[in-house]
Amino acid sequence: MYGWRARIGNISPTACAEILPYEFYRVAPEGVTFVSTNLVIRDARESSQVEASWQKFDTAFEDLLHTRVDHITLSGAPLVLANGVERHRELLQEFRNRYPVPVGTSPQSFADALKYLGAVKLAVATSFIRAHNELVRAFLTAEGFDVLGIESLDTGMTSLEKAMLAPTQVFRHVRGVGRKYSTCDAVLITSSAWPTLTVIQALEDDLGKPVVSSSMGQIWWPLKELGIRAGIEGYGKLLGTLS
Repeated sequence: MYGWRARIGNISPTACAEILPYEFYRVAPEGVTFVSTNLVIRDARESSQVEASWQKFDTAFEDLLHTRVDHITLSGAPLVLANGVERHRELLQEFRNRYPVPVGTSPQSFADALKYLGAVKLAVATSFIRAHNELVRAFLTAEGFDVLGIESLDTGMTSLEKAMLAPTQVFRHVRGVGRKYSTCDAVLITSSAWPTLTVIQALEDDLGKPVVSSSMGQIWWPLKELGIRAGIEGYGKLLGTLS
């Protein structure tokens, strides 16, 4: 069995997932595998697709547990925050009480990562519509962060299409946000549907402060929670703390 050290489960909100599995295996230590199941969202801008995904939570968890995963993350900020901050907290606690393995969400993982790095004042780069940006702002504020600003890269793409964004587009957008809100302690990149791993170090070198993406949070948090050490270098400060 390849996942002899740990099997990291992930529930992706999108009908197809490319970026997070790829980025996970770029940095994962030997003996750790990524086990993914998918919901139905093709375009998170369509509320009907978000609502339909909520109906598949239980089946997704059961499928992952059947494969004997050691940890489960429910991905997708627009999905898990759709019913508000308080409902997200209740939902997360319900899942943690119900299932026999550690459970997290992508927003909670990047919030915990930012706290671990000591960040308080944040600049946030997204590719979300305004309503989803406000969900993220409300969540981060409730977690105790000072959100200096949220700037969205208007790609016109669906959730599935964002995997085809060029890393250079991501770099330029995030660098612009970090420079605009230059008094921030860290920069957050939401959405694990767009490529971030290969530009994280360059962004930190350019901005002189930590840069955390949703994908990096979903890689870092399970490994930290399970006590797995990993010598990950060249991909930003957060993943470097696992050494």
